Amino acid sequence: MPDQGGLPAARAAVRQAAPHAAGSIVIRMTAWYAATSFLLILIAASVLYGTVAGNLRAEDRRILTDTAANLRLLVADTPAFAASSSAAPTADAPRASSSGSGFIWFRLIAPDGRIERETAGMDREVPLAGFAALLALRPGAQDFATVQNEHGAPFELLSERFTAGGADAIVQVAIDRARDQRVLIKDRERLLFMLILSLGVCAAIGYAIARGGIRPVARIAAAAGSIRATTLHERLDTSDLPGELQSLAATFNDMLDRLEASFAQVSQFSADVAHELRTPVNNLRGELEVALGRVRSAPDYRDVLGSALEECGRINRVIDSLLFLARAEAAGAEPRREALDVAAELQAILEFYEPAALESGIGLALRADARLIAPCDRTLFQQAVGNLVANAIAHTGRGGTVTVALGPDAASAPAPMLRIDVADTGSGIAPAHLPHVFDRFYRADAARSSLGGNFGLGLAVVRSIATLHGGTVSIASTLGIGTVVSLRLPLRAV
Repeated sequence: MPDQGGLPAARAAVRQAAPHAAGSIVIRMTAWYAATSFLLILIAASVLYGTVAGNLRAEDRRILTDTAANLRLLVADTPAFAASSSAAPTADAPRASSSGSGFIWFRLIAPDGRIERETAGMDREVPLAGFAALLALRPGAQDFATVQNEHGAPFELLSERFTAGGADAIVQVAIDRARDQRVLIKDRERLLFMLILSLGVCAAIGYAIARGGIRPVARIAAAAGSIRATTLHERLDTSDLPGELQSLAATFNDMLDRLEASFAQVSQFSADVAHELRTPVNNLRGELEVALGRVRSAPDYRDVLGSALEECGRINRVIDSLLFLARAEAAGAEPRREALDVAAELQAILEFYEPAALESGIGLALRADARLIAPCDRTLFQQAVGNLVANAIAHTGRGGTVTVALGPDAASAPAPMLRIDVADTGSGIAPAHLPHVFDRFYRADAARSSLGGNFGLGLAVVRSIATLHGGTVSIASTLGIGTVVSLRLPLRAV
């Protein structure tokens, strides 16, 4: 089993870090929600305030325009401006407009520049200098301006030039906007209070929404923190999770499936290793105990030592195979490639196994359709094909045949591949065993022992060698007819 000494500390660190991470997400979500909501409210309040201020100004200008029109009508009934004294006549005191706005002042300027008439006190509140920017008007034109007098009082001004008695005259009208300013100040105070209140409300609502949204994530984190090596069979319930988190939970469950399968495989692998090594070790120990049980002759000791050496060889083969598989699966493992004449290498391998095949009464045959050159590691290539040939010989009865066929793989588009088929006329393998024959220590015949060096590692080594070279290996078998193992390797470097 893998070392789990560091898992509790790692899980504790994850649990300690999780609240801070979740809290930061909640705070960020709350800040974004509050800022967005507050911005929308601020825009709405600004538009509302601007509309109110614009309406008040428009109402004041409408009053000024109506007052100026009335003055023009009054002047139009007079044939001409009468000569007057140097002292300008005054009209009645300022009056309030009917709409509830401030007081209104007016001033009438004769064609010769004399102030014909003005509201009492207008020269103090709105002196003629306040209209300086509005005096350069064309006949029939009017213009507005917003000014403050020397006392800081706001006024909206209208100046209009018109024709009276055959000469141009100017009418000036002013309205006190102090009341409008007070209304706008109160509106600003109310809006500011509402904005501050809305900011707090938006933050509270945003925090509640963020906490509610992060709750399923916290539940997934809690479930993940409770996973132990003994509870890998447990899975997250995805039925009531939001759609956005269902894929996360499903991915986590898939990870647990892989972890459970890996733990089971490691456990089985450890048991298999212990079993495979226990048999030769027990044999070795038993033989040595028997040898030491009494004094024996030199030939007896030589037989015991030979048997012990054979058991040590079996242990060494198991260890070598396991070390090769571990190195092959290590990150960055790369075979030492060289250009191999595959047909020549296959011929040499069959010549090596020919004595063992003849002793078992089995025929060996090579069928090579073409001379193919492949970039392969010579040692690994010989080991892979040798394992396949040795395995075929071991499972083929006397009088059978093992055939090795070489040719290009027709289904290897777009990258060219070669195909080596090792076929035997043995007993075959049941379909239920075929998906597992490349697993370590797997043997289709459960009753078969490791006698003769059958440790169930040969096909696992072949698959690792094929993977290292960027190739594949597959198997097809029919009970009572035989088995074909196909090794595919690239014809050029990957």
